[in-house]
Amino acid sequence: MPEGPETRRMADGLSKAIKKKDLISYQFLHPNIDTLNDLKGIKVIDVSSLGKTIITRLNIGKSIMTHNQLYGKWSINLTTTVVKHNRKLRIEYKTSKKIARLWSATDIVLLETEKENTHHYIKNLGPDVLNNFVTIETIANQLESKKFRNRNLGGLLLNQNFIAGLGNYLRSEILFSSGLLPTTRPSDLDENQIYNLSNSIKVISMRAYQQKGNTIDKDDFSKRFGNIFNFRLIRHMVFGRKDQPCFNCSNIVIKSVQNSRRLYYCRECQT
Repeated sequence: MPEGPETRRMADGLSKAIKKKDLISYQFLHPNIDTLNDLKGIKVIDVSSLGKTIITRLNIGKSIMTHNQLYGKWSINLTTTVVKHNRKLRIEYKTSKKIARLWSATDIVLLETEKENTHHYIKNLGPDVLNNFVTIETIANQLESKKFRNRNLGGLLLNQNFIAGLGNYLRSEILFSSGLLPTTRPSDLDENQIYNLSNSIKVISMRAYQQKGNTIDKDDFSKRFGNIFNFRLIRHMVFGRKDQPCFNCSNIVIKSVQNSRRLYYCRECQT
């Protein structure tokens, strides 16, 4: 499932392709939105993301809320590109140059734009980690709140009610950066540890967005190991690196399963 950084980049691509562009044609092929096919002159006036949901706002005062879940996928192609796969088409926007299509998604909702916050997913979301107004202090306040302070971090970092946009690979990377085990609770941490964890949540999520899902600190790698080109295939510090040496201590990275999701950590660097 795409996490917050991937969803935000997807929204950026859609915005560039279709926002305020003249649409030559459009198709809405899901029962929740098929009434839009009867309307003329539809135009996309904004595309944004919130957590793992993409919000497409139309010039008719309505918004389409789409959540990709496991199988949904947006594609953006030139109009001349031949698409070869068996996915089910849900939405298509065609301009003179590009075609944006949503494939296979089932969680699609049409709402009045002014009622977006009533969406079943969005109304329960915590602060969006990629929002510029969500600061380290915002995240620290969430960690220290009565609602979340006694929950283990392995589960909490997947909880969209806590911080929206986090997900599985970010969980492993954030815990490693913070030097914490997934069984740790915010209530176990002192003030400095809360700050470091909050900072890691923000910085690593933003880095993943800026670096297309890559969470390593390239400046740090360059200083420690030399030419970053030597690490061009390395995307993460621990995630997906079972039985490989830790970049910090050379001990072997461990894989476990928590909340039915794979999790990676270093037994030496995380306590």
